[in-house]
Amino acid sequence: MALLWSLLWMFMMLALKVDGMFFVVLLLILFLALDLTTAYLFGDIRPERRQLIRFVRVSLLSLSWRGMPFVFRVLSQIPVPTAMQNTIFDHRRQFVLMVVCGGFGMIWLFCSVSDETVGVFFSKKIKSRCLFLRILLLEAEYILWSAFLFEIGYWLCSHLADNVQLFGEMLILMLKWLLTIVYQMACFRLYFGNCSFDSHVSRVSRSVKICFLIAAVVQLIFVKNSLVPNLQSDFKIVAHRGSDGNNGVPNTVPTLKDSKENLSPDYSELDVRQTVDGRFVVIHDAMLANSSGKEHEVNNLSLGDLVEQKIKERGHAAYLSGYSQYLDVAHQIKQPLITEIKTDAHDNYDLAAEFCHLYADSMVDHGDMIHSMDYRIIASVKDSERRLKCGYVLPFEIFSMPEGEMDFYSIEFLTMNRSFINAVHDRKKKVYVWTVNNRLDCLRVYAIGADGIITDNGSKLRRVLKTATKAELSLGCFINSYVTLK
Repeated sequence: MALLWSLLWMFMMLALKVDGMFFVVLLLILFLALDLTTAYLFGDIRPERRQLIRFVRVSLLSLSWRGMPFVFRVLSQIPVPTAMQNTIFDHRRQFVLMVVCGGFGMIWLFCSVSDETVGVFFSKKIKSRCLFLRILLLEAEYILWSAFLFEIGYWLCSHLADNVQLFGEMLILMLKWLLTIVYQMACFRLYFGNCSFDSHVSRVSRSVKICFLIAAVVQLIFVKNSLVPNLQSDFKIVAHRGSDGNNGVPNTVPTLKDSKENLSPDYSELDVRQTVDGRFVVIHDAMLANSSGKEHEVNNLSLGDLVEQKIKERGHAAYLSGYSQYLDVAHQIKQPLITEIKTDAHDNYDLAAEFCHLYADSMVDHGDMIHSMDYRIIASVKDSERRLKCGYVLPFEIFSMPEGEMDFYSIEFLTMNRSFINAVHDRKKKVYVWTVNNRLDCLRVYAIGADGIITDNGSKLRRVLKTATKAELSLGCFINSYVTLK
């Protein structure tokens, strides 16, 4: 049984490294088989044959808290039409709320099995007869211990000599897997056990110890490559909304000029919206408060009304700019732009064609690009002017990589990972990550192969990149592997 467990572990690590629906299905089968053998080996749990279906359901349910990387791995291989992804992105807050409520609902549906108090460390002391509460406490405890292990591991690895740092990182990743196994057994005993979970921890058999040793070796072999930095030679710094630190009001001409003078970013990113008279204004939010404090929708105001508005932010004040003025200034100071075209439910999607008619030739001549969270904008721009490079803005990456005519992807930092970046590079496209503002996040993004960062702190992070050591970049890979288990 110990040998079988070790083989399953090895095959599951292999399946994690390969793309394709076949390997996703194989991964789920291996996951369930590993859980069953784990239950026999480590938890002394013997679900009866009639309980196997329940066991499978419990195993899949527990993916919600101890196997999010596996969940994302499965979802990332499911082909979801771009139009559907676009709808999800438009209603992303409601989507996230629905997923969270659905997860709690699934747990509640399973909470009719046991009244026994079971857990690990602190949660085993909870005497409540509410199974739902005990499961939530178990999940919370697992997350807290995972965070604690990460903090200890990061501090330890950052203080180790270069020649032993890699070993320390692999050891911490192995401990993360073992912590996951311990809490999985607590979950199984919560549903199937008849004695407290910790009664078997102190008398682990020799075969199980050998099993752990084999698993550790396998883990070291497969994790090692994930800890090797994959650096892009032409890494870009993109000034988010044209700003660099607190140097002015974002998305305004004075801030653009100051950032060019002090940072000279590879690109300066900005946001535009269409006005009621069909022009374009540089602004992020859909609502604008006037001097009396009353809010108005930007697309219900004319460009003339908007450029008279003086806005204040972070101790600075400046007037709004029309996009024509902003673009002219950027071209005069030779600052390439990435323009995000913002939309809302009231917009006519002909606005992309109007935008291209006004600005595409000038933007192409000066190396400017656009990106948008609405794929309809990208498709319309490409229909109007195929020379203009377009990017798709992703607020999260959980489904298959959107296919289409985009030239690059702008992905939010929290869900970006090495697998997504590699998949994009395989298609000869680029990945920019937003919004990266601190040293640790910057090193992680740089180390796993992204093509650039969109940041509010360009000067600070450029210094970080210039002085980054091999050990620091390895820590960036370690953070990614700890979070994604790959």
